[in-house]
Amino acid sequence: MRPNSSPPKPDLVVLVIAFALIGMVATVAYQIGLYASVERAPIAKQAVAPKDFGG
Repeated sequence: MRPNSSPPKPDLVVLVIAFALIGMVATVAYQIGLYASVERAPIAKQAVAPKDFGG
Protein backbone atom coordinates (compact mmCIF):
# COMPACT_ATOMS: atom_id res chain seq x y z
CA MET A 1 0.00 0.00 0.00
CA ARG A 2 1.00 3.54 -0.63
CA PRO A 3 1.27 5.86 2.35
CA ASN A 4 -0.96 8.93 2.32
CA SER A 5 0.95 11.71 0.65
CA SER A 6 0.07 15.35 0.74
CA PRO A 7 -0.29 17.28 -2.51
CA PRO A 8 2.89 19.03 -3.67
CA LYS A 9 3.52 22.40 -2.08
CA PRO A 10 3.61 25.43 -4.39
CA ASP A 11 7.06 26.75 -5.17
CA LEU A 12 7.93 29.85 -3.10
CA VAL A 13 9.58 31.62 -6.05
CA VAL A 14 6.42 31.25 -8.14
CA LEU A 15 4.33 32.66 -5.30
CA VAL A 16 6.63 35.68 -4.88
CA ILE A 17 6.64 36.38 -8.63
CA ALA A 18 2.83 36.07 -8.77
CA PHE A 19 2.45 38.39 -5.77
CA ALA A 20 4.78 40.99 -7.32
CA LEU A 21 3.01 40.77 -10.68
CA ILE A 22 -0.42 41.25 -9.10
CA GLY A 23 0.92 44.21 -7.10
CA MET A 24 2.39 45.88 -10.19
CA VAL A 25 -0.80 45.39 -12.21
CA ALA A 26 -2.87 46.84 -9.37
CA THR A 27 -0.54 49.85 -9.07
CA VAL A 28 -0.59 50.60 -12.81
CA ALA A 29 -4.37 50.20 -12.94
CA TYR A 30 -4.73 52.61 -10.02
CA GLN A 31 -2.47 55.19 -11.69
CA ILE A 32 -4.35 54.94 -14.98
CA GLY A 33 -7.67 55.32 -13.19
CA LEU A 34 -6.38 58.25 -11.17
CA TYR A 35 -4.94 60.26 -14.06
CA ALA A 36 -7.26 59.23 -16.91
CA SER A 37 -9.89 61.87 -16.14
CA VAL A 38 -7.45 64.69 -15.24
CA GLU A 39 -7.39 67.49 -17.79
CA ARG A 40 -4.01 68.28 -19.25
CA ALA A 41 -2.40 71.60 -18.36
CA PRO A 42 -1.86 73.85 -21.37
CA ILE A 43 1.70 74.21 -22.59
CA ALA A 44 3.23 77.65 -21.98
CA LYS A 45 3.52 79.71 -25.14
CA GLN A 46 6.12 82.16 -23.84
CA ALA A 47 8.68 81.99 -21.09
CA VAL A 48 8.74 84.43 -18.19
CA ALA A 49 10.71 87.60 -18.93
CA PRO A 50 14.18 87.51 -17.31
CA LYS A 51 13.56 90.66 -15.25
CA ASP A 52 10.47 89.07 -13.62
CA PHE A 53 12.28 85.88 -12.75
CA GLY A 54 14.29 85.26 -9.61
CA GLY A 55 14.30 86.62 -6.13
